[in-house]
Amino acid sequence: MSRGDVAKCAGIALILSAGISWLFYRHVAGMVVAVVLGPVMYNLKKQENIGKRQERLRSQFKECIRVVTASMQVGYSVEHAFLEAQKELEQLLGRQADMCRELLQMNQQIRLNVPIEGLLEKLAYRSGVEEIFSFGQVFGYAKRSGGDFQRILQDTTERISEKAELEQEIGTMIAGKRIEQRIMNVIPLGILFLINWTSPEFLKMMYEGVLGRLCMTICLLVYGGAYLLSQKIVDIRI
Repeated sequence: MSRGDVAKCAGIALILSAGISWLFYRHVAGMVVAVVLGPVMYNLKKQENIGKRQERLRSQFKECIRVVTASMQVGYSVEHAFLEAQKELEQLLGRQADMCRELLQMNQQIRLNVPIEGLLEKLAYRSGVEEIFSFGQVFGYAKRSGGDFQRILQDTTERISEKAELEQEIGTMIAGKRIEQRIMNVIPLGILFLINWTSPEFLKMMYEGVLGRLCMTICLLVYGGAYLLSQKIVDIRI
């Protein structure tokens, strides 16, 4: 992530952890919980941002290998095919797109006779995108085996595209459930905030004494567990 992304995640984590700590303890001493919640919220937000960027890169990579395969079918060499992919994706997505910047670096290395399969492996390692890793493995095998190189790449491209389309369909199907999940995550905090704002005396006993604070701590742990469980339920991977 860029410095701006890190600062944004840290800021959101600080605000959320401080707000949740106040809602559940309503005391300055209770803000110590924010020290524990802060890193947890930061990691959750960080993983969310990384997931969105991986999804974007996965979609762009699918377009990249489509152009590479099509270029090779009309007679271009592998090296020229990746150069054509860079040109077409820059027109389609813009030069600042993640895949366009990666292709720029890859083509610079290709001119220095660096093996393409090695570059794909490095990209897969840095990005954590499974499709790039799979394509790199198949690409290296097809190149070494000397078989029907174009046919192997075409079949691999079709499989990756089918998987991406299936994931997109699943995402569309559960989009409503994701919204419901987010609403359900916010409702308990909203109810607690509303009661504290309109009738602070109603929950006064929960913010005083050892027993009250213990109950609020248990509620916080249950809420955190429910939040993590809901995240797992809607995180469907193929």
